[in-house]
Amino acid sequence: MILTAFLALSLAAGPATDAGAALVRDGATRLSDGLSALSTLAAPAREMPVYRPEARAVSNWRAETRDGLLPLSLAWAAWAAPNDPAFVARCVKLNNYWCIKRARWDGEIGGDQEGHTGFATAGQGADAAVSLLRRYYGEYGRRSALAIVRRWAPAECGAPAAARSIIPGRAAAPARAASPALAALAPQGIGRTLRARFLAGHGRGGAPRRVARAPSRPVAAPAPRPVAGNALRVQPWSALARMQGRPRQPVRAVKAAPLPTIATGIGETVRPIAAIEPGRILDGTRLAAEAAALPTLAAASISSLPPALRPPAPLCGSDEIRIQNYAARIAGSVGVKPGDDLGLFTPDGHATERLAPVLLAMSSVELGALRASPALVAAAIARAEAERGAAGRQAEAAP
Repeated sequence: MILTAFLALSLAAGPATDAGAALVRDGATRLSDGLSALSTLAAPAREMPVYRPEARAVSNWRAETRDGLLPLSLAWAAWAAPNDPAFVARCVKLNNYWCIKRARWDGEIGGDQEGHTGFATAGQGADAAVSLLRRYYGEYGRRSALAIVRRWAPAECGAPAAARSIIPGRAAAPARAASPALAALAPQGIGRTLRARFLAGHGRGGAPRRVARAPSRPVAAPAPRPVAGNALRVQPWSALARMQGRPRQPVRAVKAAPLPTIATGIGETVRPIAAIEPGRILDGTRLAAEAAALPTLAAASISSLPPALRPPAPLCGSDEIRIQNYAARIAGSVGVKPGDDLGLFTPDGHATERLAPVLLAMSSVELGALRASPALVAAAIARAEAERGAAGRQAEAAP
């Protein structure tokens, strides 16, 4: 009985219920459209990213870090922190998760003093990384992890010394040429002291070493002793220090007793004549003249100094270890050795499945605690493949 009453009531109210439901759906649609339009008007216009040299960062690096880096906990902490956290690498602030150097890339808006590129977005930085790896692998023939890393992150300790900057409008000062006295002393010794030069140029007993000598020249006029303004280092045990200190006592000559005529020629030995007289070498006037003619290390550039006076190049042991570890991380991401072919691209230039793990490993090494997300890398590879396919179709369609 009750079921029959409910059925009759529902049949009687059927048309009115459908009309009410349609009215509610129409109102909800209009309300949703109004809210979306209101949110669009209320949202501020997106500012164009700019590079800030004083902060060495791109203005939107925090938002790009939140959207494109892993782990999420550190990425969101860097985004929300009022100050720059210590775990954020300098390349993160440049939206450059592979620390690529400046080369007029698409999206490049600046760079730091070390030459690292500042990108407008992290996606453009990933596009540059894919393009650069393709160039290394295809054009340069660098197909192993070691070959790529040695050019991607080269050792800086063995690089030649940079030339001094020249102020605009001022002519460069000519390099001071080495004096004949400096050329005559071929090995200069370590430390650039008089004692070191003498020991380097002569063997035991004062015998000269067989080195190339400059042609003989007339003896120069006595020059004044060097003052404190030059760069000559005087060691307390050197000959110049002894000459400047207390004077030596004159050596008393001992005369041999005259031999009788009958003993002439008996026991007489021929005294060898030394090639170099020590008294002449340690002459104070000559040492002072040669010291005054030596170039000053503080005033002359390293390139203008003779090779014997140039500082030795620093050792590259730590950089070599860094390169080996970097290459091992890259090779380990695809299961090969550092010297093996990574197989990043096919012979016709298409990316393989190994490109994404290599890019992720390189980003992890460059950024330390943070790393690029797989979605960011996959999107960059997809864009590169699409551009390559479009370029190929355009080339085929061209007459």
